[in-house]
Amino acid sequence: MRLVVVGGNELGVQIASALHREHDLTVVDQDEGRAAAFESFDVRFVRGNGADPDDLGEAGVAEADAFLACTRSDDLNVLACLAAKGVGAGRTLAVVSRQRYLDAFRREGAMTRVGMSIDRVLWPQRLLARQIVDIVRTPRAVDSTSFADDRVHLREYRLEDGDPFLGVPLAEADVPGGSLLAGVVRDDDFFVPAGGTVLQVDDKAVFLGTRDGVRAVEARFAPRRSQQRVTVIGGGNVGFMVAERLQDAQTHVTVIEADPARAEKLAALLPDTLVLQGDGTDLELMEQERLDDSDVVVAVTDDDGKNLLASLLAKQVGIPKVVTRVGRTRNRRLFERVSIDAPLTTRAAALQEVLNWLKLDEVDHLASIEDRAEIMEVTYPDRARVGRIRDLGAPRDALIGAVLHRDRVVIPSGDTTLQHGDRLFIVTTPDNVGEVAAWLERHCADGP
Repeated sequence: MRLVVVGGNELGVQIASALHREHDLTVVDQDEGRAAAFESFDVRFVRGNGADPDDLGEAGVAEADAFLACTRSDDLNVLACLAAKGVGAGRTLAVVSRQRYLDAFRREGAMTRVGMSIDRVLWPQRLLARQIVDIVRTPRAVDSTSFADDRVHLREYRLEDGDPFLGVPLAEADVPGGSLLAGVVRDDDFFVPAGGTVLQVDDKAVFLGTRDGVRAVEARFAPRRSQQRVTVIGGGNVGFMVAERLQDAQTHVTVIEADPARAEKLAALLPDTLVLQGDGTDLELMEQERLDDSDVVVAVTDDDGKNLLASLLAKQVGIPKVVTRVGRTRNRRLFERVSIDAPLTTRAAALQEVLNWLKLDEVDHLASIEDRAEIMEVTYPDRARVGRIRDLGAPRDALIGAVLHRDRVVIPSGDTTLQHGDRLFIVTTPDNVGEVAAWLERHCADGP
């Protein structure tokens, strides 16, 4: 596939890293200095303006199957996609940071009605806000999400002394029915567990299961409280969306915003939320407002340093869970090393969305696990051999964590039979996606 990416920033680099080996990729950016970030990739770098038809012509946009604009400027991304359509590009995707662009390019939006269209408008901050809300609502979990219209669920926990499933081989652990341990993060490594795996303190355990199965896992780690206290530090787009989604009778939400005008606006927009104008790293403010009684602190300013300091302060005063926005992906490891519970980046979720939108293979990339593994969905082909998993074998370094057979979710064992059209939810590492595809091809070669 021929792809053109406008924007040599971090997201552009991540897209190039994921795609350059198997696709014809051109990156366009006005800053010649950004070319160095792509020297290790098999990509063509064009210095130019992504909204300039001449520069787009030089980049070969007319022959591109897909065009992506991911600079820091919403206006430039939108103009670039419109210009790319004008010179003959295939599908277009614009990354934005404001709701108004989503609305404008909806099916009946203002821009669409006058004949201007962009195939996909992606707002990474909204994806991040949704992820944060899922994590906040699940006690102790450092990751929480669902797939297949809320029928397959994922929970991730950092293990502490006294937690269940510790100290015994997995084959002897009393994992609730309807769930399974699908992956383990230990130090900097991810691995798929086997029957002899023994979980240790500080491991991060990833469970997949049905709704009831995962609820049983949740109950083993922490009971749900009748009311939850959440403090959000930073009232920008992400902070606002998190507070807006969380505020209800079961959740007491406080937002701390440094800018007086922004704080006043938030107070008007969030009538069921307490909005404080102040510094989220001010210990005196935290003690005065009794914010140290919070169950969760969410640090989502646009400054990694402030988020780190606020998170460390929250851990110091004993907040049980700290969820932190990390602007630069390379800083994520630092946040992990100082025991921040859930350091999250907008770019990881955005990359998953880009890969799924491109439809480069038969795989849906559903979620990233600690940037070390992923959950992928594949459909068992009609031409593949039907049989039990123990006879078919699992893909190397991968685990079939759930099977959606028609409308029924099955947490599989070796005796589970895979049938044509089943949707398989597979846990593996990003570099092993090709092995999963090869596994499917082998069974297709064997025939039905």
